[in-house]
Amino acid sequence: MSPGKFSKRQALTYRQHFAAAWSQLIRNSFDSPEHAAHIFGVDASTARNWWEGSHSPSGFAVGYAYAMDPDAASRFLGSAA
Repeated sequence: MSPGKFSKRQALTYRQHFAAAWSQLIRNSFDSPEHAAHIFGVDASTARNWWEGSHSPSGFAVGYAYAMDPDAASRFLGSAA
């Protein structure tokens, strides 16, 4: 593996870590998955997957989270983003 490149295992581990960090942000910032869905403009199943930590968001959602509450986003995602 070349310096500066991630192995597939490292990428998957990071992806899992980010999904967990995003879930914590969502759970601490919103009353329910439906509330998060409304704010981010995504469908309920997407927000539920975020809530459960089984999926990570797309870049737009991360950017919007930082725009809405930079302190919370940095607190939960700072080491993950």
